[in-house]
Amino acid sequence: MKEFITWSDELSIGVKDVDDQHRKLVGMLNDLNVAVHGGWGKEARIKVINDLFEYTRIHFATEESLMGIFSYPNSVVHKKQHVDLIAMVNKYLHQYEEYPDKSSYDLVFFLNTWLAEHIMKDDKLLGEYLVKKGLSMEAAQKSWFKRVFG
Repeated sequence: MKEFITWSDELSIGVKDVDDQHRKLVGMLNDLNVAVHGGWGKEARIKVINDLFEYTRIHFATEESLMGIFSYPNSVVHKKQHVDLIAMVNKYLHQYEEYPDKSSYDLVFFLNTWLAEHIMKDDKLLGEYLVKKGLSMEAAQKSWFKRVFG
């Protein structure tokens, strides 16, 4: 089965660790697409959905930490988009119990659109800001360490 979304350099935001997480999210979305279109059972699909959902939370925590460390000026709007996505996925998960096939297709389409648009617009802006700030994970970790331990 053809990939639903293909990773390309066009999706890169210029921050290696965030790009690596985006790559993994794209792969997980492709796995969900295979699960839905490949006729996997309900339990197998829900596992893929839950894994994707949990990894998304980890990814958002990474981005939000970087926004805080580097005082990203658009952090409130960006974080709200994350909160809104989590709320939408929760809605799909509740619908899944009643309509597993329909909600699975809807979820795959929604996540594909949301992820591509969010990376291309909002995460690109975040990446540009972080690169201008001279981001390296070493610098981010040192900044965090300094804030926590003085």
